[in-house]
Amino acid sequence: MKIAIVGYGTMGHALLPYAEGKGHTVTAIIDPHSAERRVTHKGLDASALEGCDVAIEFSAAQGIEERIALYAQTRTPAVVATTGWYDRLPELKATYADAPIIWSGNYAIGVQLFYLIVRRAAELFNRFDDYDVLVNEWFHAKKADSPSGTASTLASILIEELDGKTTPQSARLDRRRSAEEIHVSSVRGGYTAGEHTVTFDSPADTITLRHASRSREGHLAGALQAAQWLKEGHTGFCSFEEVLADLFASSQRG
Repeated sequence: MKIAIVGYGTMGHALLPYAEGKGHTVTAIIDPHSAERRVTHKGLDASALEGCDVAIEFSAAQGIEERIALYAQTRTPAVVATTGWYDRLPELKATYADAPIIWSGNYAIGVQLFYLIVRRAAELFNRFDDYDVLVNEWFHAKKADSPSGTASTLASILIEELDGKTTPQSARLDRRRSAEEIHVSSVRGGYTAGEHTVTFDSPADTITLRHASRSREGHLAGALQAAQWLKEGHTGFCSFEEVLADLFASSQRG
């Protein structure tokens, strides 16, 4: 594949050698803040995307509306790994419903499977009123957003499956929690690539589901898998979870 990398921070730096090592060609690197030699464009426009099969972005939430509009207008397949913009997701998805865009807070296959496990667990625990739930995450000190897209997705899954839970709360944790809230706590420090726990607690016992990343490679592998799916001609503004569901269904049909 011919890939345009949008955003040349920690993940963009990791994606470049990983993609090239898998035999792909990086046609452009777009970043307004980096002065590194490999950066080809300071701004994202149609010329920066010319000749690429897919854009993969690990960028900042600021400007996401303009970037998604450009991907849609130029019909550039885009894998959006940027987080911190999901409050705008419903509007953008409705506006660009037919655009070849995949979004996710986490492209690691293990995390996607973790989502499925948490969803099934929530379905089971929903039958028992004694259990309460909370989400905690720990990331390296340099991670920019808090909570992460992964933690936000976990909270959304729990809200979808648990009766009486309607509100994820990550900003105001310094007061008594309301019954309808799920506390999503985040800590930043050290060097970990990411650890998430979902805890179901009752007066009698505690059950904890945990996912810990050892490296960023899982995110990169999943992003490339999503890019390949788009290159095969799939369209529609969809989540990586939907892509995996399609891949699972295809393998069962095969």
